[in-house]
Amino acid sequence: MADIKYIDPSPTFSRAVVHNGVIYFSGHVDGKKHATIKEQTKALLDRYDELFKLHGTDKDHLLMVTIYISDMSLKAEMNEVYNAWTTPGRAPARVCIESKIDDGYLLEMSVVAALC
Repeated sequence: MADIKYIDPSPTFSRAVVHNGVIYFSGHVDGKKHATIKEQTKALLDRYDELFKLHGTDKDHLLMVTIYISDMSLKAEMNEVYNAWTTPGRAPARVCIESKIDDGYLLEMSVVAALC
């Protein structure tokens, strides 16, 4: 049987799952619901930096990022913050999907990273 670690499991989902040296995070949002897409993106990426440190990885080990954005017209502003955060030459595979998100949230991200 494969060694799988479930982090903060609930009946519906786990906050993250670790398997074969890879950590799969559930979607996260800006907990403070900042007003702008830039503020929400910065807060969310800061949160992921904290989670990476806690779980033994970092943004340079990202494999895949899935972004759910409430309005695709906000993508360029979100990318300004996101692109400044990523290390040049180390951008992960990524998809950005327009999706209805709970009121007040402009984006949600789910990431997959290799452990360091």
